[in-house]
Amino acid sequence: MLRLSRFATSSALLVMAWLAACSSSDAPSSSGGAGATAAGASGMSVGGASNGAGATNFAGSGNSGAGAANGGASGAAGGVASGGAATGGASGSASGGASGSAMGGASSGGAGSGGTSGGAPGAGAGGSSGSVGLGGMVNMYGTIVGSPAAAKLVALTKDCTATNKIASDTGKFQTDAGKTVHVCALKGGTGNSGGALFYNADMDIDCDGKMSTHCPGTGADHDPSYYNQTAFSGPKSTSLTSENTPYVVVPEEVTYPGFNQNDGGGNIIAIIYKDQIEFAVWGDTILYQAPDSGEPIGEASVRAAVGLGIPSSPASGGVASGVTYIAFAGPGAQPKDMEDLAEVQALGTKLLSALLQNNP
Repeated sequence: MLRLSRFATSSALLVMAWLAACSSSDAPSSSGGAGATAAGASGMSVGGASNGAGATNFAGSGNSGAGAANGGASGAAGGVASGGAATGGASGSASGGASGSAMGGASSGGAGSGGTSGGAPGAGAGGSSGSVGLGGMVNMYGTIVGSPAAAKLVALTKDCTATNKIASDTGKFQTDAGKTVHVCALKGGTGNSGGALFYNADMDIDCDGKMSTHCPGTGADHDPSYYNQTAFSGPKSTSLTSENTPYVVVPEEVTYPGFNQNDGGGNIIAIIYKDQIEFAVWGDTILYQAPDSGEPIGEASVRAAVGLGIPSSPASGGVASGVTYIAFAGPGAQPKDMEDLAEVQALGTKLLSALLQNNP
């Protein structure tokens, strides 16, 4: 089935290792785009000795640092800090910061941009201590890898049924395989008064938003359902860019106190896949289309897929199951600029830590 955004059909893209063009498909395949990490085979091993000189680090696409200088020659001096061997520092938290670790950030882009907010809590690149309060390490995209919090979150969100779904759950949300997905809620508390919504689904790839190098793509990877707008955007733009901003597509029908499209979207959404945690934003919407038997749920941008090592071509990418989405609600759940990866990652870490404390 085709995915419909708030304005038109939501789709997605990106071929990982060599960045082929973008297209559209409903059914994720295991074939889509070899090499999900962009800094060589050891791209997920942040700070490791072999992590430097990734040939496919997306230089110039707005997603990374300076070519082979990314992480330095050996990767030992900060791992994945964007902008060269000198950036990142020994712990990865003092230099480069969140936007540096996230490949220069959506707005800085280009080669060797580095970070602007050195050492944002929990998002510094390449540090052995990883994310403050969550453990694990942070890869070159700002994704937390190997955190014990990932397993806790999966356990916390494993049970969501028709008996405990939120009131706005239509009962029609489905994965591409036809599995019914329900949306439930977790309680809030100190530091996270609004709590969060969650659901477990697949991941399809949405390429909608500003045109970029690989969206909508050409040839076999052209996205026939591409639309040049997203439902929400940052204060400095009119639409998000799928290749640059990790965002999630949420059905329009999902409403909850503090999580409503009339409030402008942008709510922080933590995506958990395997042992990885990535922070994204609510960037687009989909709407039920009659006579479809169900409504698609479980879709994210090209950049979100890249950060999690998920094949990102809409023609053959995505994964059929195993993805948990936790969307934060209420005051303080929205960054000032949803395209500022440093801010998104820092706020996401804060909210997720509070959520775990409120739901032991």
